[in-house]
Amino acid sequence: MTRPIRRDRDRGVFRRFAGDYLSAHGASMPPSHRRAVAHILACRTEALGGRVGRCDNCGAEIFSYHSCKNRSCPKCHGPQIQRWLAARKAEMLPCRYFHVTVTVP
Repeated sequence: MTRPIRRDRDRGVFRRFAGDYLSAHGASMPPSHRRAVAHILACRTEALGGRVGRCDNCGAEIFSYHSCKNRSCPKCHGPQIQRWLAARKAEMLPCRYFHVTVTVP
């Protein structure tokens, strides 16, 4: 059974610990990882802007922020990841699996 991704909780962890983690380890992180952290922190916030939608029936306006679309962002790609995991699980044979690593000189 797969656990559902808690997108808001994950971003909360990033907001709480990213600054300290980047201060301690940011210099040794690949630039792509630093960009992913920045994208996840900015995802669906005022930092990326947004758009206004209007209901054709009642005229109510709804504002929604733009997403970062980063492949590492759990909020943007959480449902896609769950579909991928379900497809891989469907491919598994009905038997026990184990992983063996062999090192050849």
